[in-house]
Amino acid sequence: MSSFLVNKVGRMNLYDEKHQLILKTATQVFLRKGYLATNMEEIATEASVSKQTVYKHFTSKEALFIEIITNLTSRKTEESYNTLPVIDAVTDVRKFLVDYALAELSTLLTPEVIQLRRLVIGEAERFPNLAAIYFKNGPQVAFEKLSELFAHFCKRNLLQIADIKKAAEDFNWMVLSAYLNKAMFLGESSLPKLKEMRKHAEHSVSIFLKFYGKVEK
Repeated sequence: MSSFLVNKVGRMNLYDEKHQLILKTATQVFLRKGYLATNMEEIATEASVSKQTVYKHFTSKEALFIEIITNLTSRKTEESYNTLPVIDAVTDVRKFLVDYALAELSTLLTPEVIQLRRLVIGEAERFPNLAAIYFKNGPQVAFEKLSELFAHFCKRNLLQIADIKKAAEDFNWMVLSAYLNKAMFLGESSLPKLKEMRKHAEHSVSIFLKFYGKVEK
């Protein structure tokens, strides 16, 4: 590889590292202070870079804010599904749904996600498109993923569901709504421990399967 290419790759790597550093730092500042109270100079100071460097990577505070919300929402959604088994190998639908519910609870009931939800809701009028992006990359993905799973399990005769979309909404909000509402109003101190989340997941799945589970003849 020529020295020109080596230097070019090195500059690209450095650019990417700076980009991620600014993004990570800005995320912390925005979540801590909100949109209006955050300024680019403060982000630059905390990231130990110049304000010019921040603007080189992000043309405006708005552009930086939009990328943060979009990336963080997509990352948290992906984390919900990374630990789940391949659905073709599932034979115990109860265990799978408990694990699924626990993965959602563990990923979404964190200080970072609660701060993110508060931030997006607080800025929904200023950034209506961003609120729509959050819903599309977060709750909407969850509904679609659950619909796909339920359709698959129905085909394998593990569940019996007439309205799959409605069942997905029922499951998602039965698992999440009480804890999310509590955390949104009461903050981090109200977040449940793992043992409590597992108990809630098992309870929610039991109720769900009483209505949608396969009836043995």
